Order: sequence, then C-alpha cells, then structure tokens
Amino acid sequence: MPLIPTPRSELIAAGANPIRLDGDLRSGRAVAPFRGIYVDANAVGSWLVRVRAAAATQSLTARVGMQTSAVLHRLRWLPEAWGSPDALIHFVVEPLETRGHRPGIRLHRRFLLPEDCVVIDGIACLSVTRTLVELARDPKIPPLLVVQLLDGALRDNRTTKAELLNCLGRFPGERGVARARELVGRSREEVDSPQETRMRLILEDGGITGLDIAIKIRDEHDGQVLARGDLGEKRLLIWGEYDGFVPHSERDVFRSDRVGDRWLHRRGWHTMRFTDADLNRPEATRREWRFAIADAPARIAALDPRRSPEVAEARRLLGFD
Repeated sequence: MPLIPTPRSELIAAGANPIRLDGDLRSGRAVAPFRGIYVDANAVGSWLVRVRAAAATQSLTARVGMQTSAVLHRLRWLPEAWGSPDALIHFVVEPLETRGHRPGIRLHRRFLLPEDCVVIDGIACLSVTRTLVELARDPKIPPLLVVQLLDGALRDNRTTKAELLNCLGRFPGERGVARARELVGRSREEVDSPQETRMRLILEDGGITGLDIAIKIRDEHDGQVLARGDLGEKRLLIWGEYDGFVPHSERDVFRSDRVGDRWLHRRGWHTMRFTDADLNRPEATRREWRFAIADAPARIAALDPRRSPEVAEARRLLGFD
C-alpha cells in the first residue's frame, strides 16, 4: 500500500490486485481520505497527507489555492481552523474544468499565469501574492483578517504592495477586485502583531487617517535606532503602543516600558499605551486619540524647539517656526 495518496486506478494500472486493495481498505491497513484515493493507514493523520490526497483527485493543472495555499506557505497570523484536520481543501482549476466540488474539496475556476504558481513540499499551489489576492477578493473572509494576513506577509517580505497591485491589475472589474484593492491599500509594512493591525483599523474606521507605522527615533550622529513605536502621528508627536499581555506584563519589560515613556516625554512626545481591553471599546479608543490630536498644536507650541529634533520638526510643520 503506498505511503503517498494514490488513485485506485493508478494502483491497478501498476499491477495491484483490486481484491487485495478492497481487502486492505476493509481491514484498516489502507485508508481512503477521499473516494478512490488510497494510502497506507500508517501514513495518515497529518494535514499535509490530506492535502496530497485531495490533490490526487484533481487534474494535473489544478493548483492548491486560497486558505489551503496560505497554510501551505505558512503565512503569518493564519486562523488555526484553516489548517485543521477537517478543514476544507481549496483548489484553483481551469475555467473549463469539468470536475465539480466533492465533500471536503472546493474548486475555484480562475485563469492563471506561470508566475501565479509555485511548488511547496512537492504540491503545486498558488504563489504567495496570488494567494493573498484571492483571499482579499473573498467577501466571506473578514476585512480585518485579510489586512492582518497582508501585513504579516509584507513584514516577512513574502510579497510587496507593487506585486499585489500588479496582480490585481490583470483582471479589472472582476468580482471582488475593488474590495481587494482597497484592502491592499490599507495594509502596511513593519507591523509586528495582528493586534497592531486591529488597533490601526479601529482608528482608521473612525476617520483617523495619516497614521505612521513603526515610528523610529534615530541617533543624530550614527543613525542608530533609539526607539521604535507601533503607530502614531510624527507631525503631532503622538506615540502609540499596543501592549500584548504576556510580553508587556513581564517585570523587566514593564519597567523598560515606563522608562521609555519618560524618555519619550522628555523629547516632547505624547505617549499612549493600549491593550486588548481598548480594542473591545473602539469608540472610546478613537475618542482618546482624537483628544490627543486636538491637544497637539497647543502642546507643541509650548515646547522649546531645542528639546529634540522631533520637536523642532513638528513646530516647523505646524508653522510655529
């Protein structure tokens, strides 16, 4: 019995006895993850074997896609359910493909170019860029999750915004493309966690635009990064941090956060720290940010420009100097 999922017809063509195959299946020595696909019982149990078994049901031109492709690529911040043992397996097939859906397998008819396809772990699938584009087009996937996945892929240099937009530009007017273009536009590089993405989108959905991501303060002499913030508004000297419970509740990190806040204050920054509780009260969080924006001009006007290069630049942008 093969260790790799194989169609029954191929096994018989290779000389296997049909009666023996049926006996192995009845006895439990073999398993059929999908109808007509046989594999040694000792080889089953992993998600990857199930994907291989599903692929054995398809034509040679089929490509693993969508959620399944995202798991195969091991993209950052994926829902665990997408890689669960009973997860739906998604394939992209040619538009004229005559095969249909079957239990546990979903087909999506699309035109593909060679650059849309790669091989991962011996399985033909969509590229990272085309996978993300297809996920962004799907109205069943929440926009927040899509932007989180885009942020994670951009953070890891798995794709670029230019590549995503170039891919979308190949099929203007098709279903979901406008949505995908908007979500790609909302994605950002250098995001450190999916909760930071959620925090940013909460503010943007409340009309707060122009947010800066991964703010860096560098040493004036050697260019070394002295501090890095999750998000904020540099021109208004607003510095925002999302504090995940585990890393920021550890004693050394807790102390360094507070020392860092005092250091930023001395340089003229208004710091705000947010937690998961703030994400569950979005309007209050937006209101607090709006208050910081409203207070910023008077606060910056009262600061000596010699306090830091950031203060001098903020005063210049606001027309005070």
